[in-house]
Amino acid sequence: MAYFHFKLGEDEVSTRLDKFLATELPQFSRSFLAKSQLLVNSKLAKPAQKIAAGDLIEVKIPPLKSLKILPEKISLEILFEDSEILVIVKPSGMVCHPTDHGGHVVGTLVNALLSKFKNLPGEQNRAGLVHRLDRETSGCLVVAKTELAKKNISQQFADRQVSKTYLALVVGKMQNPTGRIEAPIGRDSKNHLRRRISIASNSREAITEFQVIEEFPGASLLEVKILTGRTHQIRVHLSSLGHPVVGDSTYGFKNSPISAPRLFLHAWKLKFHHPKTGKLVKFSAPLPDDLEKVLRNLKP
Repeated sequence: MAYFHFKLGEDEVSTRLDKFLATELPQFSRSFLAKSQLLVNSKLAKPAQKIAAGDLIEVKIPPLKSLKILPEKISLEILFEDSEILVIVKPSGMVCHPTDHGGHVVGTLVNALLSKFKNLPGEQNRAGLVHRLDRETSGCLVVAKTELAKKNISQQFADRQVSKTYLALVVGKMQNPTGRIEAPIGRDSKNHLRRRISIASNSREAITEFQVIEEFPGASLLEVKILTGRTHQIRVHLSSLGHPVVGDSTYGFKNSPISAPRLFLHAWKLKFHHPKTGKLVKFSAPLPDDLEKVLRNLKP
């Protein structure tokens, strides 16, 4: 069972429960949430109920009894393919794998892979996946086509032998042209969808390095390398410096001075050893048109 809870602040404006949840839990449809157990101040509530400052909101989502993952013919941009691996450019907006609590069961990368390949390694809901990118993040992603490739590349990720380089546009001018952020990341106790820098026992080591590539009025384009792969790592670390990623509605400013159609975070380069030949292979995905347009608009 998935469980979420929220405590409304004293400055919250009265609104309907379903409207509040649509903002806080965007991965679920309103109709799906309406079928879940909703509580306001520990009492059962209906989606149309009004909520106000100080209310405690709880959402209990039961697991689906049977999650049948169906193949879907979804176009994928392929950078490279051989007998062992597939390297694609994941578009922004695509979730990597279905979730058993009903958040995403169609339109995922796994749905697309199952229509293209019959015998990918791993459990069906994560068939072929050895790593993932957040829903809003675009860019390079490698898929394992065989059990050998899955074990080998997974071990490379565990041993930090995979090089992952991102492009991120952040708000403001960086104080230093280069930097290294070492700060553990854990779940936000007030919102399970968020992460935060934390020294709690369940937090995990996180290391991010960055270098300024270009400066614009009110923004900086960074090359970012992550030595660990924590959820929302780049977004949390850069936000902690006071320079959130442009277009980040979760960790950014409420009234950002720079506008973008979506999160400006792109998995630019990926480098690892081929699981069968041992040869070092490198892949890169150019910046998508929607993010290129943001940079063009920023130039004087």
